[in-house]
Amino acid sequence: MDIMAAAIQFSQCYIEHPYVKRIMTELDKLRAQRLLSKDQQCILITGEAGTGKSALIDHYKVKDVATNKSTKMTPVLLTCISAKRDLDSTLIQMLHDLELFGASQYKRRGFATNLEQKLVNALKRAQVELMIINEFQEILEYKSMQERQAIGNSLKYISEEAQVPIAFVGMPWAAQICEDPQWASRLIRRRKLTHFCFKDIDKRRYYLSYLKGLASRMPFASPPDLASPPIAIPLFAATNGENRFIKELLKEALMIALQQQDDTIKLVHLSVAYALIVPDQPNVFEFPLDLLQLKEIESPSRINFDMNTVEQLIIGPKYTKPIAISDILSLK
Repeated sequence: MDIMAAAIQFSQCYIEHPYVKRIMTELDKLRAQRLLSKDQQCILITGEAGTGKSALIDHYKVKDVATNKSTKMTPVLLTCISAKRDLDSTLIQMLHDLELFGASQYKRRGFATNLEQKLVNALKRAQVELMIINEFQEILEYKSMQERQAIGNSLKYISEEAQVPIAFVGMPWAAQICEDPQWASRLIRRRKLTHFCFKDIDKRRYYLSYLKGLASRMPFASPPDLASPPIAIPLFAATNGENRFIKELLKEALMIALQQQDDTIKLVHLSVAYALIVPDQPNVFEFPLDLLQLKEIESPSRINFDMNTVEQLIIGPKYTKPIAISDILSLK
């Protein structure tokens, strides 16, 4: 078996668990209803790094391309904030992502053009039904209230004139756009992707169901029992329930198992994989289960408005105090 090909295939698999299915259904609904009113209803999708925001919208885009592969139109425009993090550069980026030839000429000094109207016309020509802006928080950072309002006004005009709903995707503070009353009413749909949880029984089932989905995507005759306590519990302890870390750890363990020609993933493979990825941390896969302690996110990351340096801009998520697995399992 080609180990690298198997690892890539697993890495690219996507588990449509119920919550992300609901979000994708909402994206479809926004597209279907976009011609009913000039005032477009939009959606805000936020979450911590590693919760699967980019994976969700990439998967949605891939599904759309597969459905519309026979047309030259662009029903779903997936774009991002320009590296310069200003409005004009971002509008040019959107034109570029629409594969509009000559988009680079808008950067020339003195080139008189209305970027908003150019983008509206381009969206109409490409018959775009939904625009997804990833990492949206980047254009709001370091901006005053007036600057954020100007950005909001521009995007509102584009959305209304082109009759294209917008999905704003980003870190939790992307919700700053809702400080504008006009956008607050357009962003009734606000969805949050979170890390997995273990303490709550229903949320734990959600986590275990996700692990079963990942196991079914592995190239073994019989899927590994990733949802069994000896694997699921230390896997959570190692990752704090972070989607991206879980998948990266499992990918590494998969490659080790295939290299050793084993017929499934075992605890020892995860132990070796964890030691390779985070060699300076105690290896939780070598701990007895009753000695493991788990942490979950208690409050999300946020902007630090009292920052003195750029490095202090973001305050990371706050985690719960470690709680023993025996105490968690005794909860009702």
